[in-house]
Amino acid sequence: MSNVLISWKKEIRAIFRDKKFLSIILFMPLIIPAFIIGMGSLYDSLNEVQDLKIGINYQMDEDEKQLFDQMGGKIEVITKSEDELKEEYNNKNIKGYVLKDNNNYTLYLDTSSTDGMTLSEILRRHYESYNNILGAKYLVEHNIEPKEVFGIINVDLEEQAEEGRNFFTNYIISFSLIYLVMIVVVTAMNTSTDLIAGEKERGTFETLLTFPLTSNEIIGGKLLAIVTSCIISSIIGVFTSVPALLFIKNHTETFKDMVLNVNPLTVILTIISLILISCLVGVLAIFLCGRAKTFKEAQSKVSFLSFVSLIPMFTNLANVSSDILYFIPIANGGQILNDLYLSSINYTNFLSFALTSVIFTFVLLVYVSKQYKDEKALF
Repeated sequence: MSNVLISWKKEIRAIFRDKKFLSIILFMPLIIPAFIIGMGSLYDSLNEVQDLKIGINYQMDEDEKQLFDQMGGKIEVITKSEDELKEEYNNKNIKGYVLKDNNNYTLYLDTSSTDGMTLSEILRRHYESYNNILGAKYLVEHNIEPKEVFGIINVDLEEQAEEGRNFFTNYIISFSLIYLVMIVVVTAMNTSTDLIAGEKERGTFETLLTFPLTSNEIIGGKLLAIVTSCIISSIIGVFTSVPALLFIKNHTETFKDMVLNVNPLTVILTIISLILISCLVGVLAIFLCGRAKTFKEAQSKVSFLSFVSLIPMFTNLANVSSDILYFIPIANGGQILNDLYLSSINYTNFLSFALTSVIFTFVLLVYVSKQYKDEKALF
């Protein structure tokens, strides 16, 4: 064991002397808080109606004016001819315009922009409300009680989401957790390619074999160094993400009620999860790099690991839920972290994740141990 530690110290020194890999370990986790703050501000702006200016080619009646007034003056309306409105829009003086032809209202908006998308939703709701007002007036004029027509059915929403949860909070938290796993994967990929394939290419692996160390001790030290760098990188990610989440909670309207399942148990399970993921990714990266002859070849062999780590993100976006994910190595890491912080802890799923990770790690360790006793893997 002492020889493994000696090998580990040597590899750790090499990692922290390399500015390229050091920047990956230390600065890549900072992408998470940048994403959280950036997306948090974007979502908040989408939910907040800014002062928007639109044009119409008709005169509003009192009912429609009241509907616009209820928006608190967030939308300014100007009335001009069709040609004048087109000119105003092309000069970017207005965000969009509405043309009325008899009872047909056509909205001219650029929905590829945030303002256009916001206006599209607001104006659709506005004209639906205005249509209901006109309909109610028509019924009254014909001595029909509007409630008998508009009140045939009643729809109520019983919110099933947990307090402090909504689509935006779930998306940001979920993406951050999955990216945390990706940080571990990318760190392992970069350190392993240099420590394994890089040493082969530089010819320093031969020098290592002259030391009083077995191949298992050499590989054990390298694996321990890779796992250590992964854990350091993920811990930086965790401790920079939490302040970012607190920032958007305190400075945005959308996330002010956000709730995280943070307690001693989830913290402990998170640490265990990251260690298991780091061990599995580390030994898998060593296995793949051992089959490569050059640095570039090793990079291409380990690159697919980053795609595996993103599987939970794709399944979440597609709204697909499957227990199979808990048995897919690396992908189950992002899935279990999502469970820890976005839902109640399912110990069966966590056990499935832990056992799968341990079994795959053990099997790969046995194989790698045999692999690096072969001269083909060493040179």
